[in-house]
Amino acid sequence: MEQGAKRDVVPVSVKLGYGAGDFAMSMAFNLPAFYLMYYFTDVFGIAAAAAGMIMFSSKIWDSLVSPAMGYISDHTKSRWGSKRPYILFGAFPAGASIALLFATPNIASESLRIAYGLAMFFLFCTAMTMMVVPYGALTANMTSDSKERTVISAYRMAFAVVGTLVGAGATIPLVKGFGGTLFTRFYGFSDIAAEKVDVMINVLGFRSVGLLYGVILASIVLISFFSVRERPNSEAPSGGTPSFLDNARLILKNKPFLILTGGVLMHQTSINIMSGVMVYFFKYNLGNELMVPVAFMIILGVGVLMLPLYIYISHKKGKKFAYNLGTGIMVSMSIPIFLFGDISVGLTMFLLVVIGFGISTAFLSPWSIIPDTVEYSEWKTGLRREGIHYGFFQFAFKLSGALSGLIIGIVLRFSGYIANQPQTTGALIGIKALLTLIPMVFGIIGILLISRFPIDSEMHGRMVADIKKKEQK
Repeated sequence: MEQGAKRDVVPVSVKLGYGAGDFAMSMAFNLPAFYLMYYFTDVFGIAAAAAGMIMFSSKIWDSLVSPAMGYISDHTKSRWGSKRPYILFGAFPAGASIALLFATPNIASESLRIAYGLAMFFLFCTAMTMMVVPYGALTANMTSDSKERTVISAYRMAFAVVGTLVGAGATIPLVKGFGGTLFTRFYGFSDIAAEKVDVMINVLGFRSVGLLYGVILASIVLISFFSVRERPNSEAPSGGTPSFLDNARLILKNKPFLILTGGVLMHQTSINIMSGVMVYFFKYNLGNELMVPVAFMIILGVGVLMLPLYIYISHKKGKKFAYNLGTGIMVSMSIPIFLFGDISVGLTMFLLVVIGFGISTAFLSPWSIIPDTVEYSEWKTGLRREGIHYGFFQFAFKLSGALSGLIIGIVLRFSGYIANQPQTTGALIGIKALLTLIPMVFGIIGILLISRFPIDSEMHGRMVADIKKKEQK
């Protein structure tokens, strides 16, 4: 940005209203992210390999829908703008889809359970993408100030982490609370085998929690719709209506975007594998399933507290440095947890605190960096396409979900995992490797990619200045 230029500051009220949407979306997204694999295998009765394939195929579909949704939103015209209509009209379908995903119908055939799980997860992923891609693209539209975008991203990610905390920390207590209450009321304990009681409590509990989270999601995202206004220049891209392939070519010419997306894919795959296997580790390796919410709340709570520090580091040392610093801290705990993490719950919790110090940057850095790559594309080509960039960026997040689900399913299958049974030594080692060593490899590859990201604050300032000069001609 040119020295002495007036900063393009967004009011706090708008930042808060915008961030509220990410609370609801993160809460909804992280119910499947943290618990869907476990729900499929230990509650709904689907084999681990089949559950992994459901996760993989659904997320592959989702990753393909995201760029298409970005293209559609870029070329939408309405009284509300190009992005906000999808928040308004996507709220109810998304809320309904999460309720259906965890409805747990009584289906005797495993093949039909697999079909139901696949159909409902496809529906959930598609409905959420309708909202999430346009919602994310609004960040680049709200201000051209790179530092202000970091602040907006911090507001948004603070809400997102709180939503994640709710999804991760409140889910199991709510499942047990709702499930236990409903089971006692409608079934009692007299005529049901003891080993089936916990499964039935989980079935009833997940049904209730899916419905509750669906209602919360559909209600709260509307706050963002009413809080944010779009800038007029984002509603009708100049230069006619290029095809989807024309827009995709813009992405392929954007080297910083490709580097960022590759790094995020690796980082998020690392985090998703850890998140997805955490409940297995506490249930089987530590024998203390009820501590899972505490573990997630420790990691995410520390992550929230660290956000201001990473904003400061981003301003002083650069966004790339902050991103890799946090990821490095996170993956450095993999070997200690693999070697000593199942000795005691207390030691594990201490090591998870350190992971929380690092994971904070994963909530902030990707979303503060991605708008800068949109500017790079405009600087190079003269075309500004927030939606298509955010659509392809979401592709990385969705693909990471696909890879993590597939990897967890395969490792559990071949390590000898059997749901709701004491696990063999091989299965326990497989679970522990999924929590630590495998995510570490993905995290290190991500660090190497992000280290090649070329845009710093000085380069971004030159880009914005050049863009403004072209607009004034």
